[in-house]
Amino acid sequence: MSMFAPTTTYPADANIANLLEVIKPDLQLVDECIREEIASPVRTISSLGEHVLSSGGKRIRPALVCLSAYATGLPVDKTRLIPLAAAAELMHMATLVHDDVVDNTTTRRGRPTASALFGNGVTVLTGDYMLAKAMDLLVRSGDLSVIRVVLQVAIQMSEGEVLQMVHANDVSISEDVYFDIIRKKTALFIQGCCQTGAMVAGAPQPLVNALAQYGYHIGMAFQIVDDLLDYTGNPARMGKPAGSDLREGKFTLPLIIALREAEPADRQRLLQLIENPPKDGEIQQVIEVIHRYDGFAHAQSVAVHHARQAAEALSLLPAGAIRDSLIALCDYVVHRQT
Repeated sequence: MSMFAPTTTYPADANIANLLEVIKPDLQLVDECIREEIASPVRTISSLGEHVLSSGGKRIRPALVCLSAYATGLPVDKTRLIPLAAAAELMHMATLVHDDVVDNTTTRRGRPTASALFGNGVTVLTGDYMLAKAMDLLVRSGDLSVIRVVLQVAIQMSEGEVLQMVHANDVSISEDVYFDIIRKKTALFIQGCCQTGAMVAGAPQPLVNALAQYGYHIGMAFQIVDDLLDYTGNPARMGKPAGSDLREGKFTLPLIIALREAEPADRQRLLQLIENPPKDGEIQQVIEVIHRYDGFAHAQSVAVHHARQAAEALSLLPAGAIRDSLIALCDYVVHRQT
C-alpha cells in the first residue's frame, strides 16, 4: 500500500507514462509545440533540438504544468496551457545541453549527448536558442505575472548551477549548501511549473500556494533520489555509469552524510578515494562506505519526508483523478529506479 494512501493506489515502480496517462493528449500537444518552436532555417539547430527532444525523458515539468492547471477544478484554456508547458520543457532542454557541456558528458539516457555529436560551441548556442524560444512563448501569452515567475526560476537555476560549480570537489560541503543547490537547480523550477499551471487556470491564491508547495517538495524529493540513484541505480537503466556525479566532483547527500558520520579511518579512506576522479573499482569502495554509515538510507528518508509534505499540500484540491495522479507521483518519485 502507498505510504501516502491515495484514493487510487499505484505500484511504487509504476512507469511514469502510466501515471501521466490522464494528460497524454496534452503532452502530445506539448511535443508538437516544441517541434514547431525548434524548427529553424539553420538546419543544425533543428537537428540538435530534435536529437534532445527525441532522447526520451519523463516530461515531468510540462506534465506538472498541465496537472496543476487541471487539479484546480477550474476551466482551462489550452491555448494558454500548452505553450506554457512547452516553454517549461524547452527551458529544461536548454539546461540539459548546457550541463552536458559544462560536465563534459558524452552520454545521456544511453545515447550520445548533443555536445558529443555537434560540438560544444554549437550545443551551447542552441541551448541559448531553446531558452530564447521558451521566453518567446511566454511573451506571446502576454501574462506578466507568469513571465515574472518563470524569469525568477531562470535566475535561481543559474545561481544553483554556479553554486554547484563553486563547490565542486569541496570535501567540506555541508548539507545546508547541498540543499540550497538542489533548491535552486531543481525544486524552484518544479515549483514554478506547478505555480504557473494553477495561475493559468485562474486559481485563487490559496490553491496557487498549495500547488507551489507541492511542486517545491516534489522537486526536492526528485533531486535527492536522482542523486541517490547515481550511486545505486542500474547503469543500463540509468544510461550512465555509477558514480558519474562523483567523477564530476559533485558531492551529493549520501556522500556528505558518510563524510560526516564516518569513523576517522573510513573518512580518511573516503578522502583518498575522492581526491582524484575515482575509477570504477574505487566507486564501488565509496559505495560500500556510504552504505556502512547509512548514507543512502538517510538520503532516502529525507526524500520521503519531502514527498509526504508534497502530498499533504494537496489537501485543498478537489478530489478526483488529477489529484490522485499528483499523489501517485509522490510515490513514484521516491521509489523510481531511473
